[in-house]
Amino acid sequence: MTEASAGSGYARTRDIVAVFALLLVMTAVLVVVLVQVWPAEPRVAPDGHTEVTPAAKTVHLPWWSPSMSRETSLFVIVMAAGALGGIAHVLRSFYWYVGNRALRRSWLLMYLLLPFVGALFGLIVYLVVRGGLTSPAGGASDVNPYGIAAIAALVGQFSRETAEKFRSVFATLLAPAPRGRDHALTPRISAIEPVSGPPGTMVTIRGTGLESTTSVRFGTVRSPVTDATDTLVRTTVPAGAGTGPLTVDTPAGAVTGPEPFTVE
Repeated sequence: MTEASAGSGYARTRDIVAVFALLLVMTAVLVVVLVQVWPAEPRVAPDGHTEVTPAAKTVHLPWWSPSMSRETSLFVIVMAAGALGGIAHVLRSFYWYVGNRALRRSWLLMYLLLPFVGALFGLIVYLVVRGGLTSPAGGASDVNPYGIAAIAALVGQFSRETAEKFRSVFATLLAPAPRGRDHALTPRISAIEPVSGPPGTMVTIRGTGLESTTSVRFGTVRSPVTDATDTLVRTTVPAGAGTGPLTVDTPAGAVTGPEPFTVE
């Protein structure tokens, strides 16, 4: 008896509607928070020349009106902008998979968590910049909120690329951890998108332990890997491939997909 993988089925209509509605609510809340916590512009002093940056601002939210310093407002801004960037990425991916009727239920949790990942990444990048690790920075009054909000939004939208960039930069400063047995995950395929197509079709294989994939076999014909991470592999259907099992080759062994690939 074969055990079904959790979340391997396609998302149902009610799942899609619920996630989409929740994403819209999160977007509206984040926009309101971003507008409300935006720091006030500098005021002209009585002498008519000196600009004075307000030390605090009262934020008006439903059932809550806290007074925030400029420093606190900047922290909230980068987190809200990072989350909005994450939502922008989610919505773009969401409508593509829904439109192609290829959305798996296992991806719904990722869509809900990605805005939080974007908020955390936006905060981390802000701390790196303010800490002077990549460039010198002054006090809170010298920080342009438009600049840090734009950076945080882009970081949230491209969180994966940001993580890879940080890894490449700081890998030269920190000693790599020894690779143990628990780090080498057994390769597993959970989904193939799409499950059919003519030669030349881009195919995305999702699962775990796929980072070290060396090649993909469509039946007996091998195809080179164009992109490989721990959770996905991208390749193209090679010429001469026929309908049959799709197999991923890794140093830890070969693994076959849960359904055959149909060559049209």
